[in-house]
Amino acid sequence: MSDTLERATEMDAPLEQLKQKMDAEPAAPRRGSVSGALSLLLVLALGVGVGAGAYWLWPQWQQLQQQSQTLSQQLQQLEVQNRQLQDSQQQAQQQWLTEQQQQLTALEQRLLQQQQQLLNQTQSQMQALRQLVQERDSAPPRHWRLAEADYLLKLAAQKVWLEQDAATAIALLQSADDKLAALDDASLLPVRQAIAHDKQQLTALPATDRSQLQVQLVQLRQQVMQLPLKLQAPAAAPEAPEATLANWRQTLAYHWHNTWRGLFNPRAAMPEDYFDLSQSQQLMLRIHLQQQIQAAQQAVMTQQTELYRLALQQAADQLQRYFSAGDTAVQQFSQSLAELAGADVSAPVLSALQSPAMLQQYQQQLAGEDL
Repeated sequence: MSDTLERATEMDAPLEQLKQKMDAEPAAPRRGSVSGALSLLLVLALGVGVGAGAYWLWPQWQQLQQQSQTLSQQLQQLEVQNRQLQDSQQQAQQQWLTEQQQQLTALEQRLLQQQQQLLNQTQSQMQALRQLVQERDSAPPRHWRLAEADYLLKLAAQKVWLEQDAATAIALLQSADDKLAALDDASLLPVRQAIAHDKQQLTALPATDRSQLQVQLVQLRQQVMQLPLKLQAPAAAPEAPEATLANWRQTLAYHWHNTWRGLFNPRAAMPEDYFDLSQSQQLMLRIHLQQQIQAAQQAVMTQQTELYRLALQQAADQLQRYFSAGDTAVQQFSQSLAELAGADVSAPVLSALQSPAMLQQYQQQLAGEDL
């Protein structure tokens, strides 16, 4: 029995030793496994954090990209619209200027045509009258002169009513009076008195040479492109001397003069007193001044004194604001505008001439006596 127990003990002894060794060795591997698990957890947590951050930030980043693209597209559209608007404004202004020039040219041509037609009509009437007088060889010279005077008086009335040309009408009245005076007939005295009354009435009218006004306005419009603009930079203020004991006199004098200059010159140069304009802006200012003068020309043609003076006043204001006031050409231009603004271009109030009716009445009485 004891032998059996000893043998069993000897057989279990190696197992006990191996178990003790195994119980002693696992302590180190457990530490390694714990640190590995912690590292794995940290990596997983970091991955989850990065994924969550990317999941939250990615839509915002895409939205920012879309907003940036939208803003850039809107800026491009605004630039295109701005360029289109500038082009359209320049085209509209150029078109308006061309239309105004064409209208003025057409009006001038129409006026010349009407004058030529009237001259041709007058010449044809005079020729017909001469032929009629030549055909009537048996008629006495008295009737010829009366017919010529009658024609001249009717032509004077036509000049007054249709063309409002008082100077030509006065010359025609004088010519008719000379023909009647050559007859040396006392019975024509009432007719000659009526002619004198008509001449006095026409002479008393305010004489305005519209053709001369047109010529002066055209000359001013051509001078606009040579007038200097107000482009000078503001003068730099003098620098203050260095405040030291050596130049204390200069420093005191500088501050003294600045103080008194501020008291007696309260208004300093404003920013709008100086201009830095591009070439296109300078051209637009000159064209606008020409348009004001052209509007004054149209007012002369239509005999509208208020519009005429308003256009010249606006031209003078623009000249004073944007052009160099110290230049001699600008001063002469301003003086010319002031002189032209005093002209009255309205149509004169004319009454009917008395002499044509008086001569016609005399001829009727003369024809009755002949009968």
